[in-house]
Amino acid sequence: MATGLTDAKIAGRPGAGPAAAKTHVASVPARTGARDRTQAVIRACGAGFVNGR
Repeated sequence: MATGLTDAKIAGRPGAGPAAAKTHVASVPARTGARDRTQAVIRACGAGFVNGR
């Protein structure tokens, strides 16, 4: 998500199927208290989970 990948591109990575990627990506905002996936990425960058590259 932080690198701008769509659900379909995340699903194309090894070990991630389309249904699993969609489910996990959709649950991130709820688990982080963010209102959407953009805010979830901003929060992850601010917390040091990703470096924003």
